[in-house]
Amino acid sequence: MTARNEALELKYGARYKWFAVLAVIIGLLASIFSSTMINVALTNIMAAYDITQASAQWMSTAYFSASTVCMLSSAWLMHNYGARPAFLLATVLFFSGSMLGQFAPDFNLLIFARVLQGSGAGILQPLTMALVFRLFPANLRGTALGTFSMVIVLGPAIGPTIGGIITDTLDWHFTFTAALPLSFLGGVLGWKFLPDTKDAEISSRFNYISFLLIAMTVASFLIGLSDSQFHGFSDIKVITLLCTAAIGLTLFIVREIKSSAPLLRLNMFRNLYFTSTVLIAAITSAGMFSSIYMLPLFARTVQLTTATDAGLMLLPGGLTLALISPISGRMVDRMPAHRLLLAGILLFIVASYAISYADQYSSFWFIAGWLMVSRGALGLILPSNNTLSLSSMRPEQVPQASGALNFCRMLGGTTGVNVIAVLITAHTAHYRQVIMEETHRSVLTSEETVQALVQTFQDCFLIACLFFALALIPVSYIIYHTHTKKPHQ
Repeated sequence: MTARNEALELKYGARYKWFAVLAVIIGLLASIFSSTMINVALTNIMAAYDITQASAQWMSTAYFSASTVCMLSSAWLMHNYGARPAFLLATVLFFSGSMLGQFAPDFNLLIFARVLQGSGAGILQPLTMALVFRLFPANLRGTALGTFSMVIVLGPAIGPTIGGIITDTLDWHFTFTAALPLSFLGGVLGWKFLPDTKDAEISSRFNYISFLLIAMTVASFLIGLSDSQFHGFSDIKVITLLCTAAIGLTLFIVREIKSSAPLLRLNMFRNLYFTSTVLIAAITSAGMFSSIYMLPLFARTVQLTTATDAGLMLLPGGLTLALISPISGRMVDRMPAHRLLLAGILLFIVASYAISYADQYSSFWFIAGWLMVSRGALGLILPSNNTLSLSSMRPEQVPQASGALNFCRMLGGTTGVNVIAVLITAHTAHYRQVIMEETHRSVLTSEETVQALVQTFQDCFLIACLFFALALIPVSYIIYHTHTKKPHQ
């Protein structure tokens, strides 16, 4: 134990661990709030910069892309500098991006601001999980991870509500800076309470080549997906981007296998138990973030609600999650986690299927009620899956495993948002064309436009539900493996 850690324990006792986790959770909450506040303001931003929904979606893509890539740097930062410097770096990046977004004069700078915000958020999430596993004994990790999981989804649930109120009463620019007081508080607490977690006496070199390769891979893949909305998958530019992503991923894997200081230790994935939890995390994140992207857009374009009402639609689900996650975390400490995981996945599938029937006449509580069920399901899934995942690794592997888990979770969420955006564009064009052919007119009435959008969103909600059902495959392996042998390899 270092002198700093001894001083913290001497002054605050075992409570300093909770103070430390509280600091990073507050910082993480600020970043997650900011990531979702923008969604309800999309139509305002589209009007302000005269851009389409497909172009506005780039703000989400920029945030999640940066966040995904920077997650892989978190383990190296903790290993070489410790949790405290890594946390403060993440806070500075997020703070800078938020300020730039508030005063950005054009849309390109707005996207760059989202890149800075996402970079900070990407470092924070695996750092928080790794710190929980380092500071708490096994019998308390479920409780601590329950609190962590609550923040992961509570932010997206409450963020749109706050963003809607800000957009309607102030201006959409303030959705960038509204979370800064929370970020500042987290930074101060982190400076005071975060322990010294530096692993190496001699610092290792950062694997810049692997970092650039995975950044190129993620960026090419997501840009290719986004551009397919405008040009189709047969377009030479889209094909080039997707091929570049495939080549980049291949080179990244080859380099990581040969590297003495890999950015991502691929041998962890030989543990199929761990790999199963990673797949569940990616699928869950894709389902969660695609619904967070779709629902405010559905409310504002189909039901023609205000930004505040669109945000309020997600609030009951957030409050349900706030209740379920800590309870679920304590349950993980007392019963087999795979049972909670299976129950959560089944509930989420049922709720997602029900929402696929929503239309312009659906009541507020029809949508909000099924969202409460789905967020309660996530409250069961996240702490149980996180605990199963990191418990299957050796202690020294936890920072890398946390980075890999969160990298794949965020990549799943980013891919989910982009695929849904592509589907919304394609299905809207399809249904508009069908209605124009049926009516023999080139211009749709407002009622026909809504009709096309209803069919579009119902299709997309159902597709998201079917994709989420794929999580039943890896959870079945976990259940089988749990009943036949120990999860550790």
